[in-house]
Amino acid sequence: MYGNWAFSWVQIIAHNKVVFGVVWGGLSLLIAAGAMNLQQQVSAESWGLLLLAIVLMGAAVAKFLDSMKTALLQVGLSLYILAISLGALGWLGKSLDANSLLGLVVLVTIMTSNLIHILSTLLREMARGLFQFDAVAEALKLNNSPIFLSNFTSMLGFAFAAWYEPELAGMAWIVGIGALMSYLATLTLLPMILLSWLLEFRVGNSDDRYGYVSVVKWMKASPNKVKAITGLFAVLFAVLLWLQNEALPSFNGLWGVVSLLLVLFTLFWKDVKLSLLNTLSNLLALVCSILVFVLLTPESSLSLLLVMMPMGLIVDDGIHFFSRYVRAKQGLFSDPESAVRYSMASVGRPIWMTSWIMMLGMAVLLFSGQTLVQQASLMTMAALVIATFITLFLVPAYLLFRVR
Repeated sequence: MYGNWAFSWVQIIAHNKVVFGVVWGGLSLLIAAGAMNLQQQVSAESWGLLLLAIVLMGAAVAKFLDSMKTALLQVGLSLYILAISLGALGWLGKSLDANSLLGLVVLVTIMTSNLIHILSTLLREMARGLFQFDAVAEALKLNNSPIFLSNFTSMLGFAFAAWYEPELAGMAWIVGIGALMSYLATLTLLPMILLSWLLEFRVGNSDDRYGYVSVVKWMKASPNKVKAITGLFAVLFAVLLWLQNEALPSFNGLWGVVSLLLVLFTLFWKDVKLSLLNTLSNLLALVCSILVFVLLTPESSLSLLLVMMPMGLIVDDGIHFFSRYVRAKQGLFSDPESAVRYSMASVGRPIWMTSWIMMLGMAVLLFSGQTLVQQASLMTMAALVIATFITLFLVPAYLLFRVR
């Protein structure tokens, strides 16, 4: 049956934990050792800010998920993924220049999102009554496809951008290797740990169980307010576009990335309308983020590098929401309202938490001495707010009131 691979995979790991642990541990040490060969020019201050961002995001995880053990997992695995990613880059003969911090920032956002979605789903399934071992399999089943698609689109997006602008090649390598290592760790090391280390008791936790179903209920009860908020957003967007339309870039590489995303979504979901809706919502979030960034920093000059920085986060939100929506439509919740309720219940809260947890990490990087890092952090923070609003309000509102 669909999804049985996850339960089979967890059982294989459970019955071979010692073998898996020895093999994976040996491979990890070997890969991480490559960091000794890595030539890098990233300043000690930048490394310190990056590590501080990871620790503070872990503290936010402890607060939002009400679980210190989950926060320790988040921080520990983030540092582990960072270490083996740097090691892999070293073995491949790559180097880090002063601007490579931006690539490392993208890597941190990718692995943070992956871990939060898996761990929050795990806690939700435990709150619904599953024992942790069964909840691990369920979390992998529900998140494997969207995490793979999100990481894959990030890798291809930066590779495509580097094809247009070769100076982005170093960043593309960091994102590609980091996304691969994050995906592998999420699929292997995380289940190994969770099969040996029990998290806090969660059965009955209402925040985990119901997610953001209350938002859907409010929308259905207050359609006029939903229309008013949507109309206000449209007016603000029109004003921003009128004031800053000349600031919008005309990067050929960006349109190539958007076209590539549309093709990938269609191939994965086999639904052209939903793929187009997701792509348009991603593009809307990106355009709004650019307009807000230019408004806040009129002296800054845009580049494809700055525009690509928030792309992974914007795309990630849409992928997780629409993956659950497609799953619901193909299952028992085939009508739009039920599918939206399922999506908001299962993934709405993780999307919200991911956005605000990473907002904290980006705020730390505003204190970097590099102007480009500050600008990239500000752009990403703007994108986090806007993409979260579009994914958790505008898209559900459209699906609820416009789809027939």
